[in-house]
Amino acid sequence: MAENTSTTEKLTGFVNAWSDALTALTPFRPSTADAKALLDSSFIAAEKVLAGQRDLARTVLDAGVSLVDRVTPDR
Repeated sequence: MAENTSTTEKLTGFVNAWSDALTALTPFRPSTADAKALLDSSFIAAEKVLAGQRDLARTVLDAGVSLVDRVTPDR
């Protein structure tokens, strides 16, 4: 039982310390509308990055296929 209390106290202390540190580092607290806009813009940016990665992967794949087609004798 003492171990559970100790673990709980440590976890509570960690969460409190983390919360205090986060509060100190982020004095700006956005409104709900700002938070939603930030969320949307973050996902839009992530979608653009992912689309760019997909395009790059397709380009690399196409180049690889083209190279294999050139060096592989017809069967």
